[in-house]
Amino acid sequence: MSQTMRLTNFGRNLTWQPEHFAQPTSEQEVLDLLNQHRGKQIRVIGRLHAWSEAAKCNEVSLDLRNMSSITLHHEGDDHWVEVGAGCRIKDLILELDRQGWTLPSVGLIMDQCIAGACATGTHGSGRHSLSHYVQSVRLATYDAETGQAVIRTVDEGDELRAARCAIGCLGVVTSLRLPIRPQYTIREQIRYRQIRTLEAALDAEEEYPLQQFYMYPWLWEFAAQHREEDRDNKRSSVAWLYRLYWLISLDIFLHLEFLFLVRICRGWGIRTLFRSFLPKTVIENWVVSDTAYKQLTMQHSLFRHIEIEIFVKRSHLPGTMKFVEQFLRLGGGERDALAPEMRSQLEPLGLFDELDAFCGKYLHHYPICIRKILPDDTLISMGSSDDEAIYSVSFISYARPDDRAGFLMMADLLARSTAALFGARPHWGKVNPLPPKTLVDLYPHIGRFKQIADQYDPEGVFRNEWMQSVLSAVDSSDARSSDNPVSTVSDSTEPSNPLRNS
Repeated sequence: MSQTMRLTNFGRNLTWQPEHFAQPTSEQEVLDLLNQHRGKQIRVIGRLHAWSEAAKCNEVSLDLRNMSSITLHHEGDDHWVEVGAGCRIKDLILELDRQGWTLPSVGLIMDQCIAGACATGTHGSGRHSLSHYVQSVRLATYDAETGQAVIRTVDEGDELRAARCAIGCLGVVTSLRLPIRPQYTIREQIRYRQIRTLEAALDAEEEYPLQQFYMYPWLWEFAAQHREEDRDNKRSSVAWLYRLYWLISLDIFLHLEFLFLVRICRGWGIRTLFRSFLPKTVIENWVVSDTAYKQLTMQHSLFRHIEIEIFVKRSHLPGTMKFVEQFLRLGGGERDALAPEMRSQLEPLGLFDELDAFCGKYLHHYPICIRKILPDDTLISMGSSDDEAIYSVSFISYARPDDRAGFLMMADLLARSTAALFGARPHWGKVNPLPPKTLVDLYPHIGRFKQIADQYDPEGVFRNEWMQSVLSAVDSSDARSSDNPVSTVSDSTEPSNPLRNS
């Protein structure tokens, strides 16, 4: 039954009240709702953990949490799970673990529903995004001839590549098929003194392919969680103590400290934390093996926050991080933070005056997390690539929802600057301030994605205003065949930046 409902996302940066809200319990109920609301805008809200406008819809919002079935299949050497679209990743992971299995990849948190995570390109570190692994999708959409709602299975070709990460534009996903693998353990240790630089962190990837690493703002040095699969596949006897250490000291106490500093002490306390205190609290070289999902996930969603995450190719990462340091120092009040060569790059972009006005308006207060994503076989996930690995760079703020002007100013300038200089793509599910044309230029296969979306949804009813504006910006005559984003710096197809490889 449809009803009215006021909806607010996790970050409390979006609130809307759709005309109709429903929580179907089966595919047939989804079809009935589509037939009932034919011609109206229809979107699925997931678990409302997105900061972008991906879930926002003024007409019909669907919550599929009641469609959360989990069915394991085994045929010879093939093992997979059929999972309802509304199933929380946490529930899926725990059920798989109970039967001795797990997913090939998992994101940093497990609060999202599986379909929403795949639809927006959620990823972990050192492997492909979840979207890449999707083997088939069941979609509720409209039949082009009869106009009636039908279920379609998408399991091959470009249509599957589109459906893996579609941001809700092909229809209502009702279930997915994902490969599974036997449960395994990961060996982890934290290092700071042996890392300190981006180069050292990248050099460690061969030995620790699943690592994620951090840049400490105001210290501008790096630390890493070195991770690799444990060949012995045995949990350490102190794994429980390691988990307790993470939960209490980092997931809870450290985040409470961030909340206190950003909301009360502000500038001096934040800089002191990173320069003098935080590095000394890192317990280095404590080698612990534990179940994979326990090592790969964190609890930073225990406290309300907002986030922007940008994605760049590996060859662009050094230049990106140099710019990030200078950019955040500028936001913190260092007017001369931008190096002359960076200023020369920014001036033609028309952003220099805005960046100058940004000085002193935002003090970043959270470690900047960097993760590697292997190239995705998708059309528009942030990790989609035809050649090299992609790196995500994450910026989190724990400022109150009514005190985010500085963060939003930072996110807007960061997204536009890094898109122009390095072809950086913002996460589809996080703060994504880029204008539609710029987003389109960053995805070489979005023209093909739009063709498929138009076939599945010719009336555009599964697109909200945001996604309609993005797909409307696709130039159908522009046959993009390479993976090089169009730069606003020059007429070339590759962003021009002398700092990129320095």
